[in-house]
Amino acid sequence: MKKTRKIDISRRNFMKGMALATGAGVLAGCAPKLVETAQPASTAEEVAAVQDWLGKEPVIDDISETIESDVIVIGAGTGGAYAAASCLEKGLKVVILEKNATVSTLRNDWGAVDSKWQLEEGVKLDRAAILHYHQMYCANRIDSRLPKIWLKESAAAINWIGELLISRGARFYYEGGYEPDFSPATYPKFPTGHSGDFDEGVTGASIMQGYIEELGGKYYFETPFIKFEHEGKKVTAAIAQNKEGKYLRFVGKKGIVLATGGYQGNPEMLNALMPHDVMIMAKPSPGPNTGDGIKACLWMGAAMDEVHTSMIFDRMGLLPNETPATMTKPTLFWWGSQPWLKVNLLGERFTNESIPYDFIVHAAAKQPGKCYVCVFDSDYFNQIQQFQTVGCSRIFPFPNGSPNDRTGTDMAVIEQRANESVKGWLESGHLQQADTFEELARKLNIPETTFAATVARYNELADKGVDEDFYKDSYRLLPLKKPPYYGIRCTGMILSTMDGIRIDTQMRPLDSENVPFEGLHVVGDSSGGYFAHTYPNLFTGYCNGRNTTYCRRVARILAGEPVELPEE
Repeated sequence: MKKTRKIDISRRNFMKGMALATGAGVLAGCAPKLVETAQPASTAEEVAAVQDWLGKEPVIDDISETIESDVIVIGAGTGGAYAAASCLEKGLKVVILEKNATVSTLRNDWGAVDSKWQLEEGVKLDRAAILHYHQMYCANRIDSRLPKIWLKESAAAINWIGELLISRGARFYYEGGYEPDFSPATYPKFPTGHSGDFDEGVTGASIMQGYIEELGGKYYFETPFIKFEHEGKKVTAAIAQNKEGKYLRFVGKKGIVLATGGYQGNPEMLNALMPHDVMIMAKPSPGPNTGDGIKACLWMGAAMDEVHTSMIFDRMGLLPNETPATMTKPTLFWWGSQPWLKVNLLGERFTNESIPYDFIVHAAAKQPGKCYVCVFDSDYFNQIQQFQTVGCSRIFPFPNGSPNDRTGTDMAVIEQRANESVKGWLESGHLQQADTFEELARKLNIPETTFAATVARYNELADKGVDEDFYKDSYRLLPLKKPPYYGIRCTGMILSTMDGIRIDTQMRPLDSENVPFEGLHVVGDSSGGYFAHTYPNLFTGYCNGRNTTYCRRVARILAGEPVELPEE
C-alpha cells in the first residue's frame, strides 16, 4: 500500500499541471498536435491521453532467466558507457542492457574545471562565480550540492576520458583562449569546454564499446528495460525483455546504474509535462529516449523534478509561410544562435539577440506565431567570426587555436562550407534572399514598412556602437548594409530533456521526502536536481561533463571506495 500511495502522490502532482496543459493549447494523443491559440482538449479520450503518459507498472510473473553480475548498467549511450567502463576499471563485472541494436552516439563536448588541458594553458576558473551563475539560470530550483560535485571532481573525470580517447587514436582539445566577461553589458561565457576529434569511420561511441568489451563488459542489445523489482526502498533487480519476447531478471550484486536518458523521444510525455516548450519548437517525434527509466522510478515511488525543463537550441528554420503550429518541413539552421538582428512576425525587434540559446525562443513564445525571423547580410562570414560565439554554435577555431568539432581549422574550407550552407537553405525554400529590405519582408510574409524601419533603427544603433533599445553587446551590434540580404523564420529544436528523478550526492533516487532508494544509482538525463527552467549553455559541455563526473563517482561508490561529500 505504501508503494501505491507514493505513486498516487506523484500522479496527483503531475495532474495539477495537466489542467494548465490542457488550457495552454496542447492536444496529446498517439499523434501529438500543436495549436496556435489556447484550446483545451475537447474529448474525454484526448484528456485521458494527456494525463496517462505514466501508465501503470506492468505485472510480470513469467521470468525466463535470472542473470547476475556485480553491476547492471541500463542504457548503452553516453552515461552508460562512462559508468560501465569506470566500473570495469575497478575490477567489477558489468552487464549493459540496451533496447536498440547498437550503441548510440557519444556526446562530444565535455565541461570541466581545472582539467590538465586548462591548467597547461594557465586557466583558473572561479568556482564561486560558476555556482552563482548556475543558480541564477535555474532560479536556484536545484540541489546546489550536486553542481559542487562537478566543480570538485570534473577535472579528474575529463582527464580520464580525454586520455582514454587519445590512447585510442583520437584527438582531444580544450576550447579555450578567452576569459569570462563579467561586465554588465554581456552574459559571461565560461571556458569549460573540451571536445574530441576522430578519424573517418571512428566515433567516440565505437571507441568506448571496444574498450568496454576488452575489459570484459557484456552487452545485451535489443533488450529493453521494463521495470525494477524492489523490496520497499531496496532495489533488487531490473526486468528486461529480449528480442524473442522473453522476460529476463538482471541482478546487480553491487548495484544497478540507470542511464536511459530523458524523454525527448516521447511526444506524449513532452506534450503533457512541458507544453510551454513544445509550442516553441519543432514538433516532437518518436525517438530512442522515451523516458522508460524515469517512469520505472516513478512507479516504485521515486520523485521527479517539479520544474519540467528541456535543452532547446534556436536552430530550426521554417518555411516563410509557416509557424511552429503549422510547420510541415522544418530544416536544421545551425546558424540560428548567431546574434544577428531578429524580429517578430510584425517586423519588430523584441529582445537582445546576444543571449543564451533558448532565451530568444522563450521570448518568441510571447510574439505572434510564437516564432521570429533571423536577418543577415552578405557579410555573414566576417560577422560570424566577429561574434565569437562558443560551444557548438561556433564554426571557427577557438581563440587558443583549437578547432571546433565540426569544421576544423582551414579557413578556406570553413568559408566554402558556409557558402554551401547558404545555397542549400536557399534551394530548400527556407532562407529568403533580396536586394532590398522591403522585398525581403514580402518574401518572409512580414510587414514591409515596419521591417524596413526596424532595420533602419538597428543600423543607426550599430553606427553609434550602443544598443539603446535592448543593450546588446557592442561588438555584436553589427549593421545590415551589404546586399543581398537574407532572412529565415526560426523556432526551437529540442536536444534533450533535463528534468529527471531527484537524486542525492550518491546519485541514489529519492522519494518525495528525500529518503533514498538503495541498490540503484541514476545518472545523466534520467537524473534530476541539477537543471531547471533552462540549460546554461555558456558553460560549454556542462551536461556531458556532469554525466562523466557522476559516472566516475558512482563507480567508486559501487567499488566500496569512500567519496567526498560536496560540503567537505
